[in-house]
Amino acid sequence: MSSSTSARDDDAPDLVCQIDCVHGMVDALSSVRWKRHQDAVMELSAHGIVLTVEESGCLQAKVFLKRELFVEYEYAGEGRERFGLSLGLFVDCLNIFSTLGHASAVEIRYPGPDMQLLLKSVDSQDACLYAEIRTRIPDTISWDYNFEHERNTPVTFTVKSAVLKEALDDLEWPGSSIQIRMQPDPPTVVFKGEGHGDLQVEFPYYANTDLLLVFQCDREVSYRFGP
Repeated sequence: MSSSTSARDDDAPDLVCQIDCVHGMVDALSSVRWKRHQDAVMELSAHGIVLTVEESGCLQAKVFLKRELFVEYEYAGEGRERFGLSLGLFVDCLNIFSTLGHASAVEIRYPGPDMQLLLKSVDSQDACLYAEIRTRIPDTISWDYNFEHERNTPVTFTVKSAVLKEALDDLEWPGSSIQIRMQPDPPTVVFKGEGHGDLQVEFPYYANTDLLLVFQCDREVSYRFGP
């Protein structure tokens, strides 16, 4: 990883970074692409890139791409810059760069002349690809969850995204609601679908720590979302 401390001119982009293979980045972003036309908020900082998606004000997911993942990462913006973009378009553009016949390095710049997110292949011998993704003023994120332990967030759990998606797909049907219940003894997270019938999926913490990665709960609580 390299960085530059040279003086910037007024037209220099705030972010210039390069990743040597986009496959891992595509996999990470695809894990939070819940639908084809998915919007997202991208946040830039000296520590890396955070991409946040939110659904109906009740479900939020984040992908944190640390600066160490990039072979080059130069950020010269002030504070943390945020902008909205189409996650589906971003993933589709990255997929194009991964179909050049080999793993092509990709350079990402922001902002372009019209505040675009700019992508360019940098080491392909057969072709040089460019992409521009228009950005917009981001929608307000209704809540911003800090995944670090805090005294005011005593009830938390972390589960693999693929497992969570599979559980929700099994429980959701038209007109149904889903209840999330956590209990400390035995430490368990229960997803229960209620509607035309009842179905529940349980994640016991000690039974399989590969599925339920983190569990913190000092009292039984339940939440419900849906109709």
